[in-house]
Amino acid sequence: NFFLFFFFYKEKTAYEITEVYNDVKLKAKHKFLIFKISDDKTSIIIDDEVPRAGSANTTTVEDCNVHFEAMKQRLGKEPRYILYDFGISNTEGRIVKKLAFIFWCPDNSPIGKKMIYASSKDSLKKVMTGIGIEFQANDASDMEFKDLVAEVLKKA
Repeated sequence: NFFLFFFFYKEKTAYEITEVYNDVKLKAKHKFLIFKISDDKTSIIIDDEVPRAGSANTTTVEDCNVHFEAMKQRLGKEPRYILYDFGISNTEGRIVKKLAFIFWCPDNSPIGKKMIYASSKDSLKKVMTGIGIEFQANDASDMEFKDLVAEVLKKA
């Protein structure tokens, strides 16, 4: 069944995911995208998206935090993949732009879903060339904005 899943994933969604990923990476169209595995388990699809308001070069840490908290509110008890655009100014005023891949896999998710999401993660990441940083979050404490921003700024 996993072979069938990956066959459909590669044939059916790789192009669409590459296109929307490039919209984030090259055109800064979205602040974040949330992906899920389709109900029929044949593809990875966009579950939610938030377009970027304003210029890609004017995001403050405070604005980024507002978007991040809004994104967190959209997550539930099911695993998800998140592409988040950390486009922020550091303490010197320099723009730091990093695309983060976040694997949200709550501890209380059903084991079968955890396994499917964990085994599909690398296939999705291969389509998203140039990810700046990766996080895995298993509960709310793993999704603290200040901690993730500190890691993003360390990698800048």
